Amino acid sequence: MKGKFLLSLLAISAISGTALADIVINLPANSDIETINYYYAPIKQYVSAKTRAERGMVAEELNVTDNKAIINIPTQADSYMFGFDVNKNNIRLYAQPGEEIVVDVTSLNPFVYKMSGTELVDGMNQLVLIEAPIVEKVNQLQQSGNNDDEAMQALIDEYNNAQIKFIQENPESPAAALALLNLDGEDYINLYDNMPDSFTTTIVYPLAELQYKQEKKNVEMAQKQQALQSGSVDAPDFTLKDIEGKDVSLSEFKGKWVILDFWGTWCPWCIKGFPELKKAYEEYAGKLEIIGIDCRDSEEAWKAGVEKYQLPWVNVYNHDNSNVLNDYGVQGFPTKAIVNPEGKISNITVGHIPEFFTILSDLINSKN
Repeated sequence: MKGKFLLSLLAISAISGTALADIVINLPANSDIETINYYYAPIKQYVSAKTRAERGMVAEELNVTDNKAIINIPTQADSYMFGFDVNKNNIRLYAQPGEEIVVDVTSLNPFVYKMSGTELVDGMNQLVLIEAPIVEKVNQLQQSGNNDDEAMQALIDEYNNAQIKFIQENPESPAAALALLNLDGEDYINLYDNMPDSFTTTIVYPLAELQYKQEKKNVEMAQKQQALQSGSVDAPDFTLKDIEGKDVSLSEFKGKWVILDFWGTWCPWCIKGFPELKKAYEEYAGKLEIIGIDCRDSEEAWKAGVEKYQLPWVNVYNHDNSNVLNDYGVQGFPTKAIVNPEGKISNITVGHIPEFFTILSDLINSKN
């Protein structure tokens, strides 16, 4: 939830809809901006893609003339998603061929803009006004250097409640679909299931439908992880290949504490946790084994990562046909599962959470 909220704040989406065939960006006088980078992709292709390469994403650079830049809307597909940066501020748009959207940037610092041209854009302008005071509170909290998790969670809740209220008060607005995309989990699923029929005709419906499938899976996985941590469930066994190509099975390590570390070289938070993981491996030598399970890497990238980060424990590769991620309900990275010497799951922690090592210590010491 936090990741989605912060992403929304960093990108605060602006979204679009109707008229001639261009996205016109008007900048303030003397902005000194000479070029604007933008990207676009056909929405249907984006949601049906199985890999990043199949999404059809195109990146371009626009020249700015007399403080104006124009993005031409392609005509090959029925709808597109666009994104562009103005002075390090991201604006996201959704448009169809034949529509014209005007983005008037009236100030660069603070960054202020308003869009016009479609019913969808009008609704998005309302959302931006609703979100603005919450965004300001988040900025103030971040700038204060106060790492107050409770205060941040309160702002996350305020933000989510504002999206929910907008949807409930404006169910027929095309922008209700956009507000929905800013939510997740049970909130998303419950609201999606109760959207009016007009919801399916909005330009962003394919994105909402895709996210619905993802949220359903995430909720199911979270419930599965919760059930696995009861302390009475046998850790699902698996057999995967190590660096030398030899089979490694979890069942081989019964009698020891085991950490299953689901990670990837592409995951900075996974890598950030390695120093603490190495300390724990050293501290509990003889009592603890770690099995690093690489996910979503090529074999070459995995082997290079093990070498680069000097990972001293057992390392195995999770190939595409493996069920291990589903068996452990893995929905985010890193995920660490603690298996006790009897082979039962004692804890599953998602993300780089320092408290994980306190949990590990308490578990191991409670058995002494």
